[in-house]
Amino acid sequence: MLLKPDRLKSFSDSVIVVAVVLLVYNLATIATTDPEAFQPQLFFGTLVAYVNSFIVVFFFWVTFTTLLDYIKQLDDIVVSLSLIFLILVTLTPVANVAFHQQKNVKSLVFISFIEISAGSLLIWILFYVAKSRVFSNPDARLTLINLCVIPSVYAISLVVSFFNFTVAQMLPFSIIPLFIIIRVRFHKMQPGDDDQ
Repeated sequence: MLLKPDRLKSFSDSVIVVAVVLLVYNLATIATTDPEAFQPQLFFGTLVAYVNSFIVVFFFWVTFTTLLDYIKQLDDIVVSLSLIFLILVTLTPVANVAFHQQKNVKSLVFISFIEISAGSLLIWILFYVAKSRVFSNPDARLTLINLCVIPSVYAISLVVSFFNFTVAQMLPFSIIPLFIIIRVRFHKMQPGDDDQ
């Protein structure tokens, strides 16, 4: 494979820029409508979707670039999984806006499918590139734990939606607190590891 990890990293940076532009475009389009046609509830829903999408895209991007640091040489499997992952990341803003504007089970299933699939792809890439070192290496272990957060939250949200849709749509906002709790607990368990 002629593609080097640093070139894939540059490409992923460009894809993330596109995802963020899509986020901002969705928000700006609603904000710049005719003042008489402006719908505050629609704008607020899109703003919430923007913040949520930005958080998810940011954490996926950070984790993906961390995984690329583990890779010495790319092969077809890593490139293929990476491309599918990056396609899913660019769909995150669209799915989030659809979810916050429609607020129905179909839109929740769509966004959950995207986030669970993207997170699962990153987990597969981690196990593929780190091989058996995932559980013995503290950095790889923390990366794995972090990778499980977003797909887990969306999977739980999907299950909860069958019982209480209002609670289900609030669950994605637990992502940042979960990342903070995991980081704090991990540092307490690894007191000598100050470089994380």
